[in-house]
Amino acid sequence: MSLFTHDATYYSNQIKRREVTATELVERAFKNIKSLDDKLNSVIHIQEAEAFEKAKSYDEHIVSLSDKELATLPHFYGVPILIKDLGQSEEGQPAINGSKLFKDNIAKSTDNFVQAIIDAGYIIVGRTNVPEFGFKGLTDPELFGHTYSPIGHGLSSGGSSGGSGAAVKAGFVPIATAGDGGGSIRIPASFNGLIGLKPTRGRIVTGPDGYRSWQGASVDFVLSKSVADTFETLKLTSNQVLESPYLAPDTLPETLKNLDRKLKIAFSYESPVGTEISDEAKDALKNTVEILESLGHEMIEGRPNVDGQRAMETYFLMNMVETSAMFKNIEESLGREVTKDDVELLSYGLYKAGERVKGFEYVESLNFWDTLSAEYHKFMDENKLDLLLTPTINGTTVPVDAFDLSEDIKERLNRIEELPDEEAFGIFGELFTDSLAKIPYTQHANLTGQPALSLPMYETKDKLPVGSMFVARKGDEIGLLKLAKQIEAAGYLKTNIIHI
Repeated sequence: MSLFTHDATYYSNQIKRREVTATELVERAFKNIKSLDDKLNSVIHIQEAEAFEKAKSYDEHIVSLSDKELATLPHFYGVPILIKDLGQSEEGQPAINGSKLFKDNIAKSTDNFVQAIIDAGYIIVGRTNVPEFGFKGLTDPELFGHTYSPIGHGLSSGGSSGGSGAAVKAGFVPIATAGDGGGSIRIPASFNGLIGLKPTRGRIVTGPDGYRSWQGASVDFVLSKSVADTFETLKLTSNQVLESPYLAPDTLPETLKNLDRKLKIAFSYESPVGTEISDEAKDALKNTVEILESLGHEMIEGRPNVDGQRAMETYFLMNMVETSAMFKNIEESLGREVTKDDVELLSYGLYKAGERVKGFEYVESLNFWDTLSAEYHKFMDENKLDLLLTPTINGTTVPVDAFDLSEDIKERLNRIEELPDEEAFGIFGELFTDSLAKIPYTQHANLTGQPALSLPMYETKDKLPVGSMFVARKGDEIGLLKLAKQIEAAGYLKTNIIHI
């Protein structure tokens, strides 16, 4: 088996040096998936004919070029990539979203993000597993089943980009796309030991459908093994679509330079929702603080004084309303109502609860997001901070069934249309209690629109990773990536693949 042990930039450079062909790399990806994915269940569809056809055309084009012309090819020319099967459509390919309602759905168009991935030179070889509609931090759709992390038997790869995280960590491909609406890039990055950047709201190209996905809380990007891949893909998928409702500051340079000054970074062990923090998370954060101090950075303990409970309430409310709006569009295209038999209970419950949310309640929630953003930026400005630091996750990964619905929750979701508003809304706070205790840190950056980066800097004695999450001001992905580059150059990132 020939796993992808290096990053995407490495293989692109091999192609441009004529040391390997795109066809050989694509063939390698398919062999990896076919031979090993029965252990992980990370890939739900492969597209061999299309990928080999494109690889052949790339190889034929390369033959006609001079060495100087080769250097002008797109940065990731000929590198195989997997696409997250949620909100990232490619014309003529499945767009299933983890749901039996869409099990036979074929995309009629290619969205702007996927087109940017194609334009960057990547060759799409398939699509990865996701929880239904991306509502969970684990990947466990009823349609396709659990995705397992290559880290250990029976452990989750996280979600909602769990299929992508598992495939990259196992070396099936060197990189895969992902998406983050509440931590769905950073959770798999932490669980699997990968680099996971959630870019600034408006940074990554959107549309032509879903320009304001989850009111800008949800952002597409990638899970990677190197800072170079992260930076170059960020540049190549950056938003230039002026009709987009959100546009990030145009702050991306042509090259990522070395960090040339000491940073001031605030760190906090506290959970934003007041839950108990595990020893693993504390150890991971302590290790990261010590590394940063050894690199010369100033570390202070502290965090913004924000209402974490209110933040989560507004996050759940957004999910309800956006799910309801999505299902209304689905019903219009189907010409009938969506029933409990069409989708999983959680999805149906969010839909029906969302129908009850009043307009003023939704506006108040979105206004709170802006207040939350102001508080974070005020804290950083008043303390002259460059970055904020927390654990990405409250500990290591969990068993794949850790957050299964209880029988009581299932019974109430089945009756959600009969329940009073307050009880219907309250179900989701109860339902996500355990998962929120495990994943309390990631959602705030989605609400505020700030960029957040999970780096794999710590492993337990059992070799289970716990990510460290850095948050910057809006628009400052480069501040995050310069620090990441310094940490990577010093040898502190643990992004090695796991042989399964």
